[in-house]
Amino acid sequence: MKYLLVFCLMFTLISAFSQEEQKSSLNMEGQIAASTNGKDLFFNLGGPTLKFNYPKFAFAWTFMPSLRLHDVKGSIQVAPILGAGLQVYSLKDKRFIVSLPFYYLASNNMWIGTIGFGYVLLKPKK
Repeated sequence: MKYLLVFCLMFTLISAFSQEEQKSSLNMEGQIAASTNGKDLFFNLGGPTLKFNYPKFAFAWTFMPSLRLHDVKGSIQVAPILGAGLQVYSLKDKRFIVSLPFYYLASNNMWIGTIGFGYVLLKPKK
């Protein structure tokens, strides 16, 4: 705990006395996506993201709170699940997303890889 406090203090002092233009920022962004692995359907909402912006595209490592729709013997079960994976933002104003989340199923002790598409609903102000 002591090392964490020292690190935070040093980081704050360094950033406070920095004379360069700020290259990182903290923003809020709303998004929605759907992905599938062929058997299950996942509806994803944007969660915490580490995003890297470039002029024509962006990519991010994202944690996605999701709802899993799974067919069990003719009835559809809906269950919450947390996914994590890569997202690539492109096209018009970086609003369209190609999502590659992975989900862990503890009941089966396995990872599920999915692919899907999404859209950014709220963009941070520039």
